[in-house]
Amino acid sequence: MNYKLIGYGSLISHKKWAQYATHKHHFKQVLVKGYKRIFDIKYHGGDVLNVEKSVGHHFNAVMFTITPEELANLKRRESGYNLELCCVHDFKTGKKIGKGYLFIDYINAIEHHKKARPLKEYFKVCREAAYHISKKFGKEWDKTTYTADNEQIYSWLKNNKSFDSIR
Repeated sequence: MNYKLIGYGSLISHKKWAQYATHKHHFKQVLVKGYKRIFDIKYHGGDVLNVEKSVGHHFNAVMFTITPEELANLKRRESGYNLELCCVHDFKTGKKIGKGYLFIDYINAIEHHKKARPLKEYFKVCREAAYHISKKFGKEWDKTTYTADNEQIYSWLKNNKSFDSIR
């Protein structure tokens, strides 16, 4: 049995995904409604991405089909996260297209911390991958991604220009 997986951070990156894939994958651009993408997990001096349930929010992501072996590899990588099944919608039309699994951390994210910053290199990998898909997809990533203190990345970048590798 294969699994539909939703990539919303570094798994948007084909380069990062290739480290765990056993074969080539087709990515579908999707929206996940009822969740918020947020940099709220401390990791090596910065924050990495997570999602939390949040009525009225959504975020863009990619969805792809993976094998049980690939899922096992990813579970080792994402050891602090749980898999959660959620509804997915087509990125362009907004229409519901099915369900997929996303990695979500309920434990480490409990300790929300104000004024933390995203881990710079991780931030750049995620954001550059989103813009590599398309400018529209990248702009949506900026609008639907938040810092730990709840600031949209779109606004946050104005005061953190060294993180902006997309010019």
